[in-house]
Amino acid sequence: MLDDFISEPRLVEIDRADVAAVPARVDEVARELDFGASPLVYALFAMRTIPERIAGGSIEPLRLRLADIGRSGHGFAVLAEVPGHSLTVGAIGRFWETEIEFLDVPTDRFAAFAEPGWGKLAWEIRFEPLGERSTRVEFELRISATDDVSWAKLRRYYRLISPFSHFIRRHVLGMLQRELDTPEHVETTRPLPGDELLPQQAMRVTHGITIAAPPEKIWPWLVQMGCGRAGWYSRDALDNAGRASARTIVAELQRLELGQVLPATPEGEDGFTVLALEPERFLVLGGAFDRAANQSVEFFGPLPEHYWRVTWAFVLEPLDAGHTRLMVRASVDFAPTTVGLRLLWMRPIHRFMQMAQLRRLAARAEGTLPHHDDGPRDVGEGIVGAASMLIAFATPFLRRGRTHWGISEDLAKRDYPGDTFIETPRWQWTHGIEIDAPPSAVWPWIAQIGRDKAGFYSYQFLENVVGCDVQNAENLVEDWQHPQIGDELQLHPDMPGLPIRAIEEGHWLLAESAPAPDPSAPSWVRASWLFWVEPIDGGKRSRFISRYRCGTSDDWKTRLQFGPTIAEPIGFVMDRRMLLGVKERAEAHAKAKVKLRD
Repeated sequence: MLDDFISEPRLVEIDRADVAAVPARVDEVARELDFGASPLVYALFAMRTIPERIAGGSIEPLRLRLADIGRSGHGFAVLAEVPGHSLTVGAIGRFWETEIEFLDVPTDRFAAFAEPGWGKLAWEIRFEPLGERSTRVEFELRISATDDVSWAKLRRYYRLISPFSHFIRRHVLGMLQRELDTPEHVETTRPLPGDELLPQQAMRVTHGITIAAPPEKIWPWLVQMGCGRAGWYSRDALDNAGRASARTIVAELQRLELGQVLPATPEGEDGFTVLALEPERFLVLGGAFDRAANQSVEFFGPLPEHYWRVTWAFVLEPLDAGHTRLMVRASVDFAPTTVGLRLLWMRPIHRFMQMAQLRRLAARAEGTLPHHDDGPRDVGEGIVGAASMLIAFATPFLRRGRTHWGISEDLAKRDYPGDTFIETPRWQWTHGIEIDAPPSAVWPWIAQIGRDKAGFYSYQFLENVVGCDVQNAENLVEDWQHPQIGDELQLHPDMPGLPIRAIEEGHWLLAESAPAPDPSAPSWVRASWLFWVEPIDGGKRSRFISRYRCGTSDDWKTRLQFGPTIAEPIGFVMDRRMLLGVKERAEAHAKAKVKLRD
């Protein structure tokens, strides 16, 4: 309601705090709580009365209750209130004077009052529900003045007292939290789904985060978790074999069933079993382990002598139409014969990993994830790539062998689609690699290649150093699976893309630059890039070929810029890494699908 009293303030400050009670209860406690009982608040307010004390005046004991505002007949007055929702208070006065002179103005004239020489101040405390159990308390302060001269005085005064004012507001909100508790603290003790599966635990840790998205936007990210699936969105170098967690919703990972195991490691059968789930409400994972045999056992089966059992519950609680509280609880139980010292280091490590997961999961659900994220592994690989380029630059005499890396010279000499576009290229490469997966498992990774899609599966850090803004995908995205003739293969945001001229879905894709305007023109460049996948070994395996052909005019500047002297060493290193990147992803994805069927 502040807009009704100071609609165009010269200064606005807002403080917030969440408390573990419903709005009506918070309003009731806030009105009766004596904030003057705090020694800190008392000390700060007492500083304001120092001149009066020096003059020998008597100071009444400080009593600060919202319920007392306006009872003295002068100073601050209640401008408006909605019980259980808000209280609006205001004053008009010369706040910068040693003894503040207040002016009594009827509430209905407060907004329109404009007599020069006065300052105007209003604040509002609001109680907004956060879900069914909590409230966000918001304190908004608005300050203005009736003329510029008065505002200059008020601004100088407020600059002096603003640190104390802000501290008092934060301290008062903290008092309210201590009186009613915080949602975060209550979360650690309130029952959550999955608690019944491990009623006696040696350790129980609860973390939470408020996400600016409804539950239906968060749930798909939870469903696809797992090493070798979409990752865990945490520290990928530690819990996802260094592979970046998915940055998109993966359609094929959206089905989750009770008893399904989400892999915890890249290899082996250990993982978290789905123990309970209710779509868009909660997902409970768990595992049981025989420490002596160092292997997983059935969670609900007989327990070995030296066992550990864990549950990991993800609970979604809507706060309003656009916000959700995600609570994550990890509980651990172990046999009396098992040494519990590992709990000493498990707790800080779990917090380190869990908070990273919550932050990164929230960024995904909110759509605030940066387009690319070069981690230590990307930087390390980039250094290796840069060193490889230097070696390639220093060995031009090896260029002929590099032009058909990964395949025989006879395979490189075959005719391929697009060869007629540049019948006599100035230079070219035909690189290839064999992949232990059928073409149907390789093609989807090829189909989504592009700067604006899945990246190039190459040295991401190096591409981003030159401004490509690339993020290599670790999962397949359905929206990128069907490139069409006329689409562009994007290479760099500041360069025109290569239009797709022809395509045979599942087999090959050809991108070509626009034809040269006139071969006699002083300067021109044209290029074609073919991605070709074919079956080998009866269709059980594949060969992926990348063929690049480039033609240029004869002027030295174009030949230097686009010819093999500079472009070939760079192209060889980046293209080779792309082929390996497709191989890694296609083979891992094919193995994961086999494991999932089993």
